[in-house]
Amino acid sequence: MEMRRCGMTLVLALIMTALLLPAPGAAADTIVDLPIDFTPGMPLQATFEQGVKVYDDPSIHVEYYSERSTELSCTYYVADIKIATAAQLRTESAAGGEKGFTSRQRVPVHIMARRMNAAVALDGDYYGEHPGALVLRQGVIFRGVQETYHDLLLIDEDGDFHVILAGNRDTEEGYGNTFPSTPVTEEQLTYTEDGKKIINGFDFGPCIILNGEAVEANPRSIVHPHKTQSWNRAQRICLCQMGPLEYRIVAVAHFGLSVQDMTKLVLSLGGVQTAYMFDGGESAQIAFLGRKINNVNGSQPRDVCDCIYFASAYQP
Repeated sequence: MEMRRCGMTLVLALIMTALLLPAPGAAADTIVDLPIDFTPGMPLQATFEQGVKVYDDPSIHVEYYSERSTELSCTYYVADIKIATAAQLRTESAAGGEKGFTSRQRVPVHIMARRMNAAVALDGDYYGEHPGALVLRQGVIFRGVQETYHDLLLIDEDGDFHVILAGNRDTEEGYGNTFPSTPVTEEQLTYTEDGKKIINGFDFGPCIILNGEAVEANPRSIVHPHKTQSWNRAQRICLCQMGPLEYRIVAVAHFGLSVQDMTKLVLSLGGVQTAYMFDGGESAQIAFLGRKINNVNGSQPRDVCDCIYFASAYQP
């Protein structure tokens, strides 16, 4: 009798184990390796809801907030991002696909974000408006550096930022057409000094924080491509690296800030290792779950050429 009970217990245990195991061929939840190409990220596990400011799945965490600075007289928006793999930091053009970066087509950032399943996205360097500048996206050099007077941001295969600063910052001339062109070799655009492949490169700037410290700005510099004096107040946006696979987007609205005050603001938030500015004004857009969140008096977002986005790599 005792042996029969033991046998029945073993059979029941085997049945329960079989019920708990996935069926043959069934996939468990996993983080996939996104290809370095122009395909979208994995489908998101949530849609935009008013008042919900966090997106989270096993591969990505995004959280945003906005605050009013009395000292700087501006409203600013911050999105903090942490990803599981470097391939989740991706780029997209308005036209879409690999050939999209040879087009000057334009759409708002949130349209590109929805198409690519972006958890969060920001506008890029508006490459279509400066034909002599670098266009390096998803490992493809569509246009090498022909002539640039601007800081370059290069992002390697590990998602780390590298900055090539523009020419002589000690001169009284500005970025506009007066700094010496930055000498950049094809090797610099392909691999870092320690042999990591460059995946994305941008030609805009300026870089305002490097190695955790403010980059000394020329007080008479002109910010590309609108030839806006750096001391003028304007809507501005930057992408920051906080640490390995951790990033931050900061945008200022309403009357905006000068480049110098933007630097102070980003530093005051703490933890930033590198901060690089992208196209400002009405181009400065943050899209969260496919919706623009840095609204300025309900204004319509500007159509732009490209975006940078953070995708999910989670496959349920």
